[in-house]
Amino acid sequence: MAVHFNTFHGVELIERRLWNEFAAEAAPMMEWEYYHALEGSGSVSVDRGYRPCHLMAFEDGRPIALAPLYERDRAWVEFGDGGLLQFLTELTGLPFHEGLVATIPLTPVPAYQFLTRPGVDRLRVSNMILDYIDYLCETRGLSTSRVYFVAPEWDRIGPVLLERGYVGLKTQYCLWFNREYRTYEDYLASFKSSRRTKIKRELRTIQEQGIKLEMVSGEEVRGDVFSDIYELYTRTWIKHMGMEVLPFLQEDFFTILDREFRHRCRFCIASGRDGRRLAMAVFYEKGREIFGRYWGCFEEVPFLHFATCYYHPIAYAIEKGLSTMDPGFGGNHKLIRGYEVVPVYHFIKFFGERQRQVASTFLQRMESFASIPQPSHR
Repeated sequence: MAVHFNTFHGVELIERRLWNEFAAEAAPMMEWEYYHALEGSGSVSVDRGYRPCHLMAFEDGRPIALAPLYERDRAWVEFGDGGLLQFLTELTGLPFHEGLVATIPLTPVPAYQFLTRPGVDRLRVSNMILDYIDYLCETRGLSTSRVYFVAPEWDRIGPVLLERGYVGLKTQYCLWFNREYRTYEDYLASFKSSRRTKIKRELRTIQEQGIKLEMVSGEEVRGDVFSDIYELYTRTWIKHMGMEVLPFLQEDFFTILDREFRHRCRFCIASGRDGRRLAMAVFYEKGREIFGRYWGCFEEVPFLHFATCYYHPIAYAIEKGLSTMDPGFGGNHKLIRGYEVVPVYHFIKFFGERQRQVASTFLQRMESFASIPQPSHR
Protein backbone atom coordinates (compact mmCIF):
# COMPACT_ATOMS: atom_id res chain seq x y z
CA MET A 1 0.00 0.00 0.00
CA ALA A 2 1.34 3.41 -1.02
CA VAL A 3 1.62 5.97 1.79
CA HIS A 4 2.34 9.67 1.43
CA PHE A 5 1.98 12.82 3.53
CA ASN A 6 0.86 16.38 2.92
CA THR A 7 1.43 19.35 5.23
CA PHE A 8 -1.18 22.10 5.46
CA HIS A 9 -0.23 25.58 6.62
CA GLY A 10 -3.59 26.38 8.15
CA VAL A 11 -6.65 24.60 9.48
CA GLU A 12 -8.84 26.31 6.85
CA LEU A 13 -6.99 24.36 4.13
CA ILE A 14 -8.39 21.09 5.47
CA GLU A 15 -12.00 20.12 4.92
CA ARG A 16 -13.97 20.63 8.13
CA ARG A 17 -16.06 17.50 7.65
CA LEU A 18 -12.99 15.30 7.17
CA TRP A 19 -11.13 16.74 10.17
CA ASN A 20 -14.14 16.25 12.45
CA GLU A 21 -14.75 12.74 11.15
CA PHE A 22 -11.27 11.89 12.37
CA ALA A 23 -11.93 13.72 15.67
CA ALA A 24 -15.25 12.01 16.39
CA GLU A 25 -13.97 10.28 19.55
CA ALA A 26 -11.53 13.04 20.59
CA ALA A 27 -12.02 15.93 23.00
CA PRO A 28 -13.94 18.95 21.66
CA MET A 29 -10.75 21.05 21.56
CA MET A 30 -9.35 18.65 18.95
CA GLU A 31 -12.12 19.57 16.51
CA TRP A 32 -11.73 21.77 13.44
CA GLU A 33 -13.76 24.65 14.83
CA TYR A 34 -11.57 25.06 17.90
CA TYR A 35 -8.33 25.09 15.94
CA HIS A 36 -9.98 27.50 13.53
CA ALA A 37 -10.90 29.82 16.40
CA LEU A 38 -7.27 29.83 17.54
CA GLU A 39 -5.79 30.37 14.07
CA GLY A 40 -8.56 32.50 12.54
CA SER A 41 -8.44 34.95 15.45
CA GLY A 42 -4.70 35.40 15.24
CA SER A 43 -4.30 34.05 18.78
CA VAL A 44 -2.12 31.38 17.18
CA SER A 45 -0.07 32.82 14.34
CA VAL A 46 3.39 33.04 12.84
CA ASP A 47 3.92 36.35 14.63
CA ARG A 48 3.26 34.56 17.91
CA GLY A 49 5.62 31.72 17.09
CA TYR A 50 3.15 29.17 15.72
CA ARG A 51 3.54 28.22 12.06
CA PRO A 52 0.80 25.68 11.21
CA CYS A 53 2.19 22.46 9.80
CA HIS A 54 -0.77 20.09 10.05
CA LEU A 55 0.26 16.68 8.77
CA MET A 56 -2.16 14.41 6.91
CA ALA A 57 -1.37 10.81 6.04
CA PHE A 58 -2.76 9.22 2.87
CA GLU A 59 -2.86 5.55 2.02
CA ASP A 60 -3.52 4.65 -1.62
CA GLY A 61 -4.66 8.24 -2.09
CA ARG A 62 -7.18 8.09 0.76
CA PRO A 63 -6.70 10.30 3.85
CA ILE A 64 -6.40 8.10 6.94
CA ALA A 65 -4.93 10.28 9.71
CA LEU A 66 -4.20 13.82 10.79
CA ALA A 67 -1.65 15.21 13.24
CA PRO A 68 -2.25 18.88 14.11
CA LEU A 69 1.28 20.31 14.33
CA TYR A 70 3.04 23.66 14.59
CA GLU A 71 6.58 24.63 13.77
CA ARG A 72 7.85 26.74 16.65
CA ASP A 73 10.68 29.26 16.67
CA ARG A 74 10.42 29.80 20.41
CA ALA A 75 9.59 27.77 23.51
CA TRP A 76 8.06 30.43 25.73
CA VAL A 77 4.80 29.49 27.43
CA GLU A 78 4.82 25.81 26.64
CA PHE A 79 3.10 24.47 29.73
CA GLY A 80 4.09 20.87 29.08
CA ASP A 81 7.85 21.22 29.62
CA GLY A 82 7.68 23.77 32.42
CA GLY A 83 10.15 26.08 30.70
CA LEU A 84 12.77 23.37 30.17
CA LEU A 85 13.51 24.10 26.51
CA GLN A 86 13.56 27.85 27.00
CA PHE A 87 16.03 27.35 29.84
CA LEU A 88 18.27 25.03 27.80
CA THR A 89 18.23 27.49 24.90
CA GLU A 90 19.26 30.40 27.11
CA LEU A 91 21.81 28.30 29.00
CA THR A 92 23.62 26.79 26.01
CA GLY A 93 22.80 29.00 23.03
CA LEU A 94 21.67 25.89 21.15
CA PRO A 95 18.30 26.18 19.35
CA PHE A 96 16.29 23.78 21.52
CA HIS A 97 13.34 26.14 21.03
CA GLU A 98 13.16 25.39 17.30
CA GLY A 99 10.99 22.35 16.68
CA LEU A 100 7.72 20.73 15.73
CA VAL A 101 5.05 20.80 18.43
CA ALA A 102 2.08 18.46 18.63
CA THR A 103 -0.34 20.26 20.91
CA ILE A 104 -3.58 22.18 21.29
CA PRO A 105 -2.05 25.66 21.44
CA LEU A 106 -2.69 27.82 24.51
CA THR A 107 -4.91 25.04 25.89
CA PRO A 108 -3.08 23.07 28.61
CA VAL A 109 -5.55 20.20 28.75
CA PRO A 110 -4.62 16.48 28.54
CA ALA A 111 -6.48 15.91 25.27
CA TYR A 112 -3.99 15.85 22.39
CA GLN A 113 -3.81 12.86 20.05
CA PHE A 114 -3.23 12.04 16.42
CA LEU A 115 -6.61 11.83 14.71
CA THR A 116 -7.42 8.78 12.63
CA ARG A 117 -10.17 7.59 10.37
CA PRO A 118 -12.50 5.18 12.22
CA GLY A 119 -11.38 1.58 11.79
CA VAL A 120 -7.74 2.45 11.07
CA ASP A 121 -5.02 0.81 13.19
CA ARG A 122 -4.06 3.82 15.32
CA LEU A 123 -0.75 2.40 16.50
CA ARG A 124 0.43 1.57 12.99
CA VAL A 125 -0.56 5.00 11.68
CA SER A 126 0.99 6.76 14.68
CA ASN A 127 4.31 5.11 13.89
CA MET A 128 4.03 6.30 10.29
CA ILE A 129 3.34 9.86 11.45
CA LEU A 130 6.25 9.77 13.90
CA ASP A 131 8.55 8.57 11.10
CA TYR A 132 7.55 11.57 9.03
CA ILE A 133 7.93 13.97 11.95
CA ASP A 134 11.51 12.68 12.33
CA TYR A 135 12.04 13.34 8.63
CA LEU A 136 10.68 16.88 8.87
CA CYS A 137 12.81 17.73 11.89
CA GLU A 138 15.96 16.33 10.32
CA THR A 139 15.49 17.94 6.90
CA ARG A 140 14.51 21.32 8.37
CA GLY A 141 17.32 21.34 10.89
CA LEU A 142 14.97 21.48 13.88
CA SER A 143 16.28 20.59 17.33
CA THR A 144 13.19 19.11 18.95
CA SER A 145 9.90 17.36 18.45
CA ARG A 146 7.44 17.95 21.29
CA VAL A 147 4.16 16.22 22.16
CA TYR A 148 2.35 17.97 25.01
CA PHE A 149 -0.63 16.98 27.16
CA VAL A 150 -1.26 13.53 25.74
CA ALA A 151 -4.89 12.39 25.97
CA PRO A 152 -5.50 9.57 28.51
CA GLU A 153 -7.28 7.53 25.83
CA TRP A 154 -4.09 7.59 23.78
CA ASP A 155 -2.63 5.16 26.28
CA ARG A 156 -0.55 3.07 23.89
CA ILE A 157 1.43 5.95 22.44
CA GLY A 158 3.66 6.57 25.48
CA PRO A 159 5.76 3.39 25.20
CA VAL A 160 6.01 3.91 21.43
CA LEU A 161 7.37 7.43 21.90
CA LEU A 162 9.91 6.25 24.48
CA GLU A 163 11.06 3.45 22.19
CA ARG A 164 11.58 6.02 19.44
CA GLY A 165 13.93 8.14 21.53
CA TYR A 166 11.55 10.59 23.17
CA VAL A 167 12.05 11.66 26.77
CA GLY A 168 8.98 11.41 28.95
CA LEU A 169 7.92 14.14 31.36
CA LYS A 170 5.20 13.67 33.95
CA THR A 171 3.29 16.52 35.53
CA GLN A 172 0.20 16.64 37.71
CA TYR A 173 -3.30 17.74 36.83
CA CYS A 174 -6.70 17.83 38.54
CA LEU A 175 -9.88 16.13 37.34
CA TRP A 176 -13.26 15.54 38.91
CA PHE A 177 -14.65 12.04 38.51
CA ASN A 178 -18.29 11.11 38.87
CA ARG A 179 -18.01 8.27 41.36
CA GLU A 180 -21.50 7.03 40.51
CA TYR A 181 -23.09 9.96 42.31
CA ARG A 182 -26.84 9.93 41.84
CA THR A 183 -27.43 13.28 43.54
CA TYR A 184 -25.47 16.33 44.64
CA GLU A 185 -25.89 15.15 48.21
CA ASP A 186 -23.99 11.97 47.25
CA TYR A 187 -21.11 14.19 46.13
CA LEU A 188 -21.20 16.19 49.37
CA ALA A 189 -21.30 12.95 51.37
CA SER A 190 -17.89 12.02 49.91
CA PHE A 191 -16.24 14.71 52.08
CA LYS A 192 -15.37 14.64 55.74
CA SER A 193 -17.90 16.40 57.93
CA SER A 194 -15.82 19.56 58.43
CA ARG A 195 -15.20 20.05 54.70
CA ARG A 196 -18.84 19.27 53.84
CA THR A 197 -19.93 21.92 56.34
CA LYS A 198 -17.59 24.50 54.77
CA ILE A 199 -18.88 23.80 51.26
CA LYS A 200 -22.48 24.12 52.39
CA ARG A 201 -21.61 27.39 54.15
CA GLU A 202 -20.01 28.76 50.97
CA LEU A 203 -23.08 27.83 48.93
CA ARG A 204 -25.41 29.31 51.54
CA THR A 205 -23.46 32.60 51.43
CA ILE A 206 -24.14 32.79 47.70
CA GLN A 207 -27.83 31.90 48.07
CA GLU A 208 -28.43 34.43 50.85
CA GLN A 209 -27.32 37.21 48.51
CA GLY A 210 -29.98 36.20 46.00
CA ILE A 211 -27.45 35.07 43.42
CA LYS A 212 -28.82 32.67 40.80
CA LEU A 213 -26.60 30.16 39.02
CA GLU A 214 -27.57 28.62 35.70
CA MET A 215 -25.84 26.24 33.31
CA VAL A 216 -26.89 27.36 29.83
CA SER A 217 -26.16 25.83 26.44
CA GLY A 218 -24.13 27.95 24.04
CA GLU A 219 -26.89 27.45 21.49
CA GLU A 220 -29.37 29.17 23.80
CA VAL A 221 -27.43 32.24 24.94
CA ARG A 222 -27.44 35.65 23.30
CA GLY A 223 -24.39 36.71 21.33
CA ASP A 224 -23.35 39.23 23.97
CA VAL A 225 -22.52 36.34 26.29
CA PHE A 226 -19.52 35.54 24.10
CA SER A 227 -18.37 39.17 24.15
CA ASP A 228 -18.91 39.25 27.90
CA ILE A 229 -16.79 36.15 28.45
CA TYR A 230 -13.99 37.81 26.50
CA GLU A 231 -14.20 40.86 28.75
CA LEU A 232 -14.19 38.63 31.82
CA TYR A 233 -11.27 36.62 30.45
CA THR A 234 -9.22 39.81 30.03
CA ARG A 235 -10.21 41.04 33.51
CA THR A 236 -9.03 37.77 35.05
CA TRP A 237 -5.86 37.86 32.95
CA ILE A 238 -4.94 41.39 34.08
CA LYS A 239 -5.73 40.53 37.70
CA HIS A 240 -3.27 37.62 37.71
CA MET A 241 -0.78 38.54 34.95
CA GLY A 242 -0.78 42.34 35.00
CA MET A 243 -0.62 44.65 32.01
CA GLU A 244 2.87 43.79 30.80
CA VAL A 245 1.98 40.46 29.17
CA LEU A 246 -0.80 40.63 26.61
CA PRO A 247 -3.64 38.06 26.88
CA PHE A 248 -3.05 34.96 24.78
CA LEU A 249 -6.53 34.95 23.26
CA GLN A 250 -7.78 37.67 20.93
CA GLU A 251 -11.37 38.95 20.97
CA ASP A 252 -12.01 37.27 17.60
CA PHE A 253 -11.34 33.89 19.24
CA PHE A 254 -14.61 34.27 21.15
CA THR A 255 -16.35 35.69 18.08
CA ILE A 256 -15.48 32.53 16.14
CA LEU A 257 -16.60 30.36 19.05
CA ASP A 258 -19.91 32.22 18.88
CA ARG A 259 -20.21 31.55 15.17
CA GLU A 260 -18.87 28.00 14.91
CA PHE A 261 -18.52 26.32 18.32
CA ARG A 262 -21.72 27.19 20.17
CA HIS A 263 -22.86 23.56 20.12
CA ARG A 264 -19.90 22.59 22.34
CA CYS A 265 -20.14 25.54 24.74
CA ARG A 266 -21.88 25.64 28.10
CA PHE A 267 -21.96 28.74 30.27
CA CYS A 268 -22.31 28.83 34.02
CA ILE A 269 -23.88 32.25 34.56
CA ALA A 270 -24.24 33.91 37.97
CA SER A 271 -26.87 36.64 38.14
CA GLY A 272 -27.93 39.02 40.89
CA ARG A 273 -31.44 39.74 42.14
CA ASP A 274 -31.86 42.40 39.45
CA GLY A 275 -30.88 39.96 36.70
CA ARG A 276 -27.45 41.51 36.08
CA ARG A 277 -24.65 39.11 35.20
CA LEU A 278 -22.16 39.01 38.04
CA ALA A 279 -19.83 36.29 36.79
CA MET A 280 -19.49 33.59 34.14
CA ALA A 281 -17.42 30.57 33.25
CA VAL A 282 -17.37 28.81 29.89
CA PHE A 283 -17.14 25.05 29.44
CA TYR A 284 -16.82 22.74 26.43
CA GLU A 285 -18.92 19.58 26.52
CA LYS A 286 -18.75 16.46 24.40
CA GLY A 287 -19.92 12.94 25.12
CA ARG A 288 -19.65 12.36 28.85
CA GLU A 289 -16.92 14.91 29.48
CA ILE A 290 -16.97 18.62 30.23
CA PHE A 291 -13.97 20.96 30.21
CA GLY A 292 -13.82 24.20 32.18
CA ARG A 293 -11.91 27.00 30.46
CA TYR A 294 -12.30 30.73 31.25
CA TRP A 295 -13.95 32.60 34.08
CA GLY A 296 -14.31 36.12 35.33
CA CYS A 297 -16.53 38.37 37.41
CA PHE A 298 -17.97 41.84 37.04
CA GLU A 299 -18.32 42.08 40.80
CA GLU A 300 -16.19 40.43 43.49
CA VAL A 301 -18.35 38.23 45.71
CA PRO A 302 -16.93 35.78 48.29
CA PHE A 303 -17.04 32.16 47.11
CA LEU A 304 -18.62 33.08 43.77
CA HIS A 305 -15.63 31.70 41.88
CA PHE A 306 -15.99 28.30 43.54
CA ALA A 307 -19.75 28.20 42.99
CA THR A 308 -19.52 29.23 39.32
CA CYS A 309 -16.53 27.12 38.29
CA TYR A 310 -16.90 24.07 40.52
CA TYR A 311 -20.00 23.52 42.64
CA HIS A 312 -22.74 24.33 40.14
CA PRO A 313 -21.00 22.65 37.16
CA ILE A 314 -20.47 19.53 39.29
CA ALA A 315 -24.19 19.50 40.09
CA TYR A 316 -24.84 19.80 36.34
CA ALA A 317 -22.43 16.94 35.60
CA ILE A 318 -24.16 14.70 38.13
CA GLU A 319 -27.61 15.56 36.79
CA LYS A 320 -26.54 14.84 33.19
CA GLY A 321 -24.62 11.67 34.06
CA LEU A 322 -21.28 13.03 32.86
CA SER A 323 -18.23 11.00 33.83
CA THR A 324 -15.52 13.65 34.26
CA MET A 325 -15.06 17.38 34.59
CA ASP A 326 -11.78 19.07 33.74
CA PRO A 327 -11.55 22.32 35.75
CA GLY A 328 -8.61 23.75 33.84
CA PHE A 329 -4.92 24.20 34.55
CA GLY A 330 -3.48 24.87 38.02
CA GLY A 331 -5.02 25.64 41.40
CA ASN A 332 -4.43 23.60 44.58
CA HIS A 333 -7.79 24.86 45.88
CA LYS A 334 -9.42 22.29 43.59
CA LEU A 335 -8.21 19.39 45.73
CA ILE A 336 -10.33 20.36 48.74
CA ARG A 337 -13.42 20.51 46.51
CA GLY A 338 -13.44 16.93 45.28
CA TYR A 339 -10.96 17.00 42.41
CA GLU A 340 -8.32 14.31 42.17
CA VAL A 341 -4.69 14.52 41.10
CA VAL A 342 -3.88 12.55 37.95
CA PRO A 343 -0.62 12.23 35.98
CA VAL A 344 -0.26 13.96 32.61
CA TYR A 345 2.44 13.02 30.12
CA HIS A 346 4.53 15.02 27.68
CA PHE A 347 7.32 13.87 25.36
CA ILE A 348 10.35 15.53 23.76
CA LYS A 349 12.79 14.15 21.19
CA PHE A 350 16.13 15.87 20.54
CA PHE A 351 17.76 16.12 17.11
CA GLY A 352 21.38 17.00 16.45
CA GLU A 353 24.35 15.32 18.14
CA ARG A 354 25.22 18.29 20.33
CA GLN A 355 21.61 18.84 21.39
CA ARG A 356 21.25 15.18 22.36
CA GLN A 357 24.43 15.19 24.40
CA VAL A 358 23.56 18.38 26.27
CA ALA A 359 19.99 17.30 26.94
CA SER A 360 21.06 13.85 28.15
CA THR A 361 23.66 15.29 30.53
CA PHE A 362 21.27 17.89 31.89
CA LEU A 363 18.33 15.53 32.35
CA GLN A 364 20.43 12.91 34.16
CA ARG A 365 21.07 15.50 36.86
CA MET A 366 17.39 16.14 37.40
CA GLU A 367 15.78 13.96 40.02
CA SER A 368 12.38 14.19 38.32
CA PHE A 369 13.79 12.40 35.29
CA ALA A 370 15.59 9.66 37.22
CA SER A 371 13.14 6.89 36.30
CA ILE A 372 12.39 8.08 32.78
CA PRO A 373 14.34 6.71 29.78
CA GLN A 374 16.82 9.24 28.44
CA PRO A 375 17.02 10.34 24.80
CA SER A 376 18.61 7.82 22.46
CA HIS A 377 20.70 8.57 19.39
CA ARG A 378 18.05 7.19 17.07
